[in-house]
Amino acid sequence: MARSIINIVNISKRFVHKVLLDNVNLLIEEKSKIGMIGRNGAGKTTLLKILMGIEEPDDGEIILSDDVRIGYLRQQGDFYENEKVIDYLVRITGKESWKCSKIASRFGIDHIKVNYNLGNLSSGYRMRVKLSEMMLYEPNFLILDEPSNFLDLNTLIDLENFLMDYNGGFLIVSHDREFLKTTCEKTIEMENGKITYFPGDIEDYFEYKEEKEYTIKKYNKNIEERKAHLERFVERFRYKATKAKAVQSRIKQIEKLKTIEITHPAKNVKIKLPEVPEKKGFALISDDLVIGYGDNIVAESGRIEIPRGSRVAVLGQNGEGKTTFLRTIAGRLNPISGSYNYSYGIKIAYFGEDTYKNVTANDTVLSYLKKNAKQGLLSQELLTLLGSFLFSGDNVNKDVKVLSGGEMARLSLLSAITQCADVLILDEPTNHLDFETVEALASSLRDYGGTIFFTSHDRTFASLLADTIIEVKDKKLSLYPSNYEAYVYRVRLDALEEEERELKYQENNKEVLSKDNSSNADEKNSYEERKKIRNKLSKYESLLKKHEKQIEDYKKEEAEILKFFETSLGYDDEKSRRLMEVKKLIEETENEWLLTNEEIDNIKSAL
Repeated sequence: MARSIINIVNISKRFVHKVLLDNVNLLIEEKSKIGMIGRNGAGKTTLLKILMGIEEPDDGEIILSDDVRIGYLRQQGDFYENEKVIDYLVRITGKESWKCSKIASRFGIDHIKVNYNLGNLSSGYRMRVKLSEMMLYEPNFLILDEPSNFLDLNTLIDLENFLMDYNGGFLIVSHDREFLKTTCEKTIEMENGKITYFPGDIEDYFEYKEEKEYTIKKYNKNIEERKAHLERFVERFRYKATKAKAVQSRIKQIEKLKTIEITHPAKNVKIKLPEVPEKKGFALISDDLVIGYGDNIVAESGRIEIPRGSRVAVLGQNGEGKTTFLRTIAGRLNPISGSYNYSYGIKIAYFGEDTYKNVTANDTVLSYLKKNAKQGLLSQELLTLLGSFLFSGDNVNKDVKVLSGGEMARLSLLSAITQCADVLILDEPTNHLDFETVEALASSLRDYGGTIFFTSHDRTFASLLADTIIEVKDKKLSLYPSNYEAYVYRVRLDALEEEERELKYQENNKEVLSKDNSSNADEKNSYEERKKIRNKLSKYESLLKKHEKQIEDYKKEEAEILKFFETSLGYDDEKSRRLMEVKKLIEETENEWLLTNEEIDNIKSAL
């Protein structure tokens, strides 16, 4: 039986008139891999800060076992710009350089990058340095607060791979459903100051919530029907003396009949966006576009053509130029050379950090939205949308000047969307949204009539929305020739190959990289290598099953479309296009299946 290492006992915390934590209790066992979810303001970060000793609870206590060592991912590092990565890690942790180098290699900082100056690293690689720093303290329990808000896709995949192999436990707060699904085995939801603990992953938890909600609704319906029946009897015989005893009996029965409140409704967020008419043709065409600042070239491209109605995910590591590209096509930054052109008469709306950081308008939330949204939208429609973006009740009358950064970001995002523009450009729209709102927004944007360019660290959001990829890599902008899932697969494959190359280097240069060349260390390294190979094999076998399931689903859809054409007298242009897409997806996925199968054979030969 697993022992508990963290005991949260009757923790309460209040801010002004709001109760964030109300007698919260939780036992966390060693090696538990827990995902924590909840709407913004539910108290997740507050609980983490209390766990870390950064804040004190009003009541209750945190009891830690004597041997628990908590690792917390810091968002800020005590960096010197001209300091080498290896020197920083040695200085800040006091560990030997060989050990720092070995840990850093697990986060994609190889024997070359470990000697780079910190000032020359992208924000993605700086975050890898912080992850390395955290692990050098040898924690046995990790706390990660919204890591996907700060990690690019490559770093996030490296973190996923690490967490899947990690021998300790962790608690992760995230709105990225895909990330939680991949890494966590248990789920906690925070709402109304309380914790709901579920001993399964996030997908099982949502299924449980839906089943529970269905059962409660059915029970409540029966209770209401019984009450109505009894109330009709009472009304009918209330004034008959001969029925007085029976009436009193029915009244007592009515008082005992109580419905059950649904405190955790499943997937209750719906966002209905204003309609934007669909148009044909190209939204954007660029030729020999070079983007950057002054003489500093960030990235360049050949010809790029984007049809109207596309949902374009702009992907790449942090610091490669995703935001620079979006700001350029939004008209907020002049290109260094080349050109880009929209179709005649296209209206553009843009959301980015620079659209909300310095807002000082003398408006309330509602008046600000009315001022920026498309004219003609009804006040009730705007109020409903504000509710979906976590502004409700008196919050719509708050002054814009007193909003928090997260509130201003949500309001600015909604202001951009409600302009009903032909082209919507969104730079990290999901950072200040909880996962339910993220998924609801992605679903509603799929039906948006215009063209969307966006970048997001949230894999769930990108997966739900993207149908086109522009990759920013090695100072190049290029259309990626496949879908989002295929892109993620390629990034994951690249990460595994890079890890394998670094392992070979570490193996071939043990004497240089390690001061411990004893036979015991060699045996330990050999065991660790075999363990890594087995873990890698397990990942590829899971990927193979995923490809097989995708192929099965695509072929089923293909058969259904073909059956439609066989039995239908009319022609459906949309189904015809989808048939071509499905055939292409089958071919691409089968190719990926073959590559994965080949890699599995290679890994098995190494065991």
